[in-house]
Amino acid sequence: MNRTGVVGTVLLLLLVLGGCSSDQVRSSQGDPRLDRTRIGLEGIDGRADQLRLLGVAVASPGTRGSLHIAGDSAALLLTITNGGRADDVLTSATTDVADEVVLRDGDAAPDPDLDVPVRSDGAVVLRQVDGPHLELSGLRELMRSGHRVPITFHFRDAGPVTLQVPVNAYSDVRPDRFSSSLPCCS
Repeated sequence: MNRTGVVGTVLLLLLVLGGCSSDQVRSSQGDPRLDRTRIGLEGIDGRADQLRLLGVAVASPGTRGSLHIAGDSAALLLTITNGGRADDVLTSATTDVADEVVLRDGDAAPDPDLDVPVRSDGAVVLRQVDGPHLELSGLRELMRSGHRVPITFHFRDAGPVTLQVPVNAYSDVRPDRFSSSLPCCS
């Protein structure tokens, strides 16, 4: 075999192995709802006993450099998995940057009583701005994408865990949701 054939064979082998590796990683991740790259967020992960908090992030309306103003609300997105043998419950979340953390389901009225069951060997997905998610309500200060805010999650059995949660850009927000706050030109 000549040198070009050897190089071509090696490159083809690398491409095939690289393709297999990405399929193995994807299949080992399991549920596509847990893929935070799918919705354009980079978040932080944390742990409380057997519970894992995955891809925790505050969604920012728009591109990098966007901001949430004081008095406004901001979506808090995360996935909670339970690798233990006992169920647990997210009972509350607290932060100094907002009056309260509430449970939202799209545009439905907020529910200030967090009572989110996390079944053993299960997952709770709170990642959809237009579906179930947590929300920082009554922001006390300006929050700009690229910054981090401390948020403490309280679980019935696992106890509290505090994370430095990034405020990220999120481009999948409906444009009409924020159009009322934009100046209008005629």
